[in-house]
Amino acid sequence: MSSITKQQRLILVTGANKGIGFEVVKKFIQQSSSNNNNVILLGSRDLKRGQDALQQLGSLSNVHILELDTSSKESIIRATNEIKEKYGGQLDVIINNAGILPKDNTIESTREMFATNYYGVKILNEHLIPLLRNNGHIANVASGAGPIILGCVSKDLQDKYTSSTLTVEQLDCLVEDFLSAFESNNLEKVGYKTDIPYLSYGVSKAALIAMTRIAARQDYGDKNLFIYSVNPGYCSTDLSNHGQGARPAELGADSILYVINTPHEELENGAFYQDGKKLPEICKDEATLQKYLNITQSISKAK
Repeated sequence: MSSITKQQRLILVTGANKGIGFEVVKKFIQQSSSNNNNVILLGSRDLKRGQDALQQLGSLSNVHILELDTSSKESIIRATNEIKEKYGGQLDVIINNAGILPKDNTIESTREMFATNYYGVKILNEHLIPLLRNNGHIANVASGAGPIILGCVSKDLQDKYTSSTLTVEQLDCLVEDFLSAFESNNLEKVGYKTDIPYLSYGVSKAALIAMTRIAARQDYGDKNLFIYSVNPGYCSTDLSNHGQGARPAELGADSILYVINTPHEELENGAFYQDGKKLPEICKDEATLQKYLNITQSISKAK
């Protein structure tokens, strides 16, 4: 068993074998080199790809692979048990970075995406929050697509997603209602605008932002926990097909680490941030919408 001292932070980054997650790990390593207090679990769905990522990092003694498929409850349970057995069952930081786009416009691909982007984060947090030490942090990596999509749905849906009394059960119902309407081709009838690109992806991220706000309201007993959702921005990664105009992935990592490293008194627990700025949960700005349309067009062309 690896020994984690009170002075060390045990950090889990999911989807960390490439892209923004990999850059987050690199930045935590840089922090460790200056104060030697980070032990990092590099979460990877594919063990071989995780090993390759570890080699790229130089096989450092304070970075360990954690095989973790966030779309699988069984994998989450195995990873939780491994953290308990190998690392004393205590965590300080969880970066829920793993996320996917739907492979196509079928209900099967859409459900697969929600299994990672929404349900995977929900189930992982349910298992790992009990392991967080006092003053633990969670960053749920969302997307600017969430607020943009909410800006285009009905007022009734906007009110439901952003309600200050929204519960996890109610949010689950919103997600399942969306999936049912998607499958039955009734999205317009229930309030979603279907001509917006990557609608289902945006809904999954809007739900994640809402889930973050709900989690921040919960009572964790004698523990103070700080939970934020983060927009890394439009970054050059496999997810974006390295589309034209995308910014470097390390800037997305900086956006994520801001909510981890900034004193919690300077942030609003449960809020949505990008590059150190709090963002609204609903975006109706026409210029931002046009930028989103241009970005999605660029991603589609790069496929």
